[in-house]
Amino acid sequence: MTGVLEAITETTADGRHRPAAIFGKLLIFFMLATSLWSIATPLMAYPDEPAHTIKAVAVVRGQVTVEEGTSFGHGVHVRVPSYIANLVSQSCVAFKRDITADCAPPIPSSDNFEAIGVTSAGSYNPLYYWIVGVPTLVMSGAPAIYAMRIVSALLSAVFYAAAFTALLQLRRPKWPLITASIAVTPMALFLASGINPNSLEIAATVAAFCSLLPILESSRSLGRVKPAIATVGIATAVLANTRSVSLVWLLCAILAACVLFRWRDFAALFTNRLVRITIGVGTLGVVAGLGWMVVSMRGPSASGTAPELIANATNNVAPYQAFVTMIDRTWDYLVQYIGVMGWLDTSLPQIVIAFWTMLILVAILMPLTVRPRRQVWGYVAILLSVSIVPAIIQAVLIRSAGFIWQGRYTMPLFIVLLISAGMLWRGHALRPTARNQTLGRLLIISGLVAHVIAFAYVLRRYVAGLTDISTWQTMLSNPSWQPPLGWIALTVIYTIVIFWGARALYAVLFPGTSLVPFGLTKKRQKSAQPSM
Repeated sequence: MTGVLEAITETTADGRHRPAAIFGKLLIFFMLATSLWSIATPLMAYPDEPAHTIKAVAVVRGQVTVEEGTSFGHGVHVRVPSYIANLVSQSCVAFKRDITADCAPPIPSSDNFEAIGVTSAGSYNPLYYWIVGVPTLVMSGAPAIYAMRIVSALLSAVFYAAAFTALLQLRRPKWPLITASIAVTPMALFLASGINPNSLEIAATVAAFCSLLPILESSRSLGRVKPAIATVGIATAVLANTRSVSLVWLLCAILAACVLFRWRDFAALFTNRLVRITIGVGTLGVVAGLGWMVVSMRGPSASGTAPELIANATNNVAPYQAFVTMIDRTWDYLVQYIGVMGWLDTSLPQIVIAFWTMLILVAILMPLTVRPRRQVWGYVAILLSVSIVPAIIQAVLIRSAGFIWQGRYTMPLFIVLLISAGMLWRGHALRPTARNQTLGRLLIISGLVAHVIAFAYVLRRYVAGLTDISTWQTMLSNPSWQPPLGWIALTVIYTIVIFWGARALYAVLFPGTSLVPFGLTKKRQKSAQPSM
């Protein structure tokens, strides 16, 4: 842990943090945090996880496009090992808060004969699935599916680590770092640990946006932000080949970054050779993503819902009605940004929701007080986009897909909004006064506790069920299900990992001090100098 703190707080002569010294440490942190969620959550307990798992196993075995005669309205039929084809039975906990995870039958590792599986993700871009499906080529049964989850978690961890590394390259990184940390809610970590391309979409959008910020700030001295430039190119190519809507989030992220700086900062980028190469790489990725959309649209129907059901559900809903409804529900999705786990069936305890709601509202409102006012208008545009962009997308899709929107779909844009709030507020120095340090400790330790409560509560939902008579005591006295390693061990390890991250965050905000001040000498406390 000491090595992580030293790496994260190490700075260059101009006060910026060394990207090579911190990326690996951040990657370890995010990898551990998301992998623990992967292990703690029962198999197929993530939204649409069976469909995406079947798709990944099929793609890695060469079934990339949808063949004629394999789509029957309710999904695409693919040839996969039988233990994969039967994964729907693992979803017995979906929408049933009182059912524990022991309802799922065992997954036999020897059940490898070829069978027909059905996936509603048949027409999705194969890039994510190619990578995530690899473990099933060398493993079988439940271990193979857990390995798929961990590979998916690693992909998200790479981009989250790159995003935070990029923020630390800013001249005044503290407030963007604070709001980015607020944005990493329990829901963000939960989603990053399941088998679903939505996880990679969120992380890659955040990485692209955060990496653009130091690039625009250093538009006339780009040599110091080469890793961030590379991250933008990679994130762009990946986003373009994740989900069809991902290009919308990429465009929003680029525009949001640009409105936070001057136009001449953006224009100056095109004089740099590395930037032009990066644009070329990103463009190739976008072309590949658009090409796949054309291929998938020409294939047979791969809808997960029968067309007649969509028609019956939406024939009286006009696009403008869907748009207005989405505008009206904009902030109803806030609780889903914080934590509605499982198949949207397990909302976190109200104390956790209330704590994060407080932080989010304060973060969003603070920039509206910034002077001069002209700096606020770009931020207001980003704020409005959280309502308007999803509403437009849902209005367009209402006839073909029905009313499908969930809070997790807007999370890329929501996280961009919170980090943008920190960018506008960074002109206000976070001085290492005794009061600021005490407040920092209080909020960071509260965040640590909230993360741990969220993790333990989701375990409780699957170990003991959320019934009128089940309590925390039930987890100890009468657990019906246990994850690998057991729920107690996982909770202890998770607490240690989150404490590690919390301590590192505090060390960046208040150099020379500790989140747990016991044993600090007065001499060391006095040596801390403000860096903002």
